[in-house]
Amino acid sequence: MKKISLKQNTIFIFDSGLGGITIFNYIKNIFFNINFIYLLDNKYFPYGNKSSNFILKRLIKILEKISNNYNISLAIIACNTASVSSLPNIRNYFNFPIIGVTPAIDLAIKKTKNNVIGLLATHTTIKNNKIKEKINFLKKKYEIKIISSSKLVFLAEKKLLGYKIVINDIKKIFNSWFNLTIFPDTIILGCTHFPLILNELKIIFPQNTYFLDSKKNIVLKFKKNINSNKTILKKKNNIIFYTKKNKYINKIKILFLNQGFKDILNLKI
Repeated sequence: MKKISLKQNTIFIFDSGLGGITIFNYIKNIFFNINFIYLLDNKYFPYGNKSSNFILKRLIKILEKISNNYNISLAIIACNTASVSSLPNIRNYFNFPIIGVTPAIDLAIKKTKNNVIGLLATHTTIKNNKIKEKINFLKKKYEIKIISSSKLVFLAEKKLLGYKIVINDIKKIFNSWFNLTIFPDTIILGCTHFPLILNELKIIFPQNTYFLDSKKNIVLKFKKNINSNKTILKKKNNIIFYTKKNKYINKIKILFLNQGFKDILNLKI
């Protein structure tokens, strides 16, 4: 790749899949003078079944490759699994700010009324020591019901790419919750893919269920690290990289072209 210098803020967003697009869409609608680079690490999708050590090494490799060729103002780990696995260690390797998304547990305990909270997350996120410690501490006052599902991640990806998903396939994942005496009134979407199927979740869950993700927290972290105003760029230079060509790549290209990305490139890493 040829080294490119961009005068405007250039934000690097990365995820193993398409879940990071929920973060991208939220930020781009608030800040208008930003160039984006999105990396879809579909070679190792999903991260949720990978070890923390593998994820940290992988992210270091990716960030080195991108930052050696682009002037990055800020990197966003748009993946709960990768964030809990690599932050804050990964910050020791780079001189630009790196922020990430983590399950909105603290906000959930403020929102719940019946003290029963549901956490949807990947296996690696749930097994993270800090997440486990927080959950164990909160168990004194709150019931934390956990469901880990890689299938839910795949269903979210398929929906975004235009495939039809069956509501009952999602509902079966939550059979254990439907047998509870008290259903969680607050659900933490601990994966950036899960907001993609929020409408489906609203159909199968009780009407008064409150859903939480980490988009607003990301914006708060973003504002602390980036000076941004609402000046609209005359020319955007949004780029997407993918790490593996597969049967979905043409649909992925169309998806990101419709999101305003100009260049869609294969990054061999």
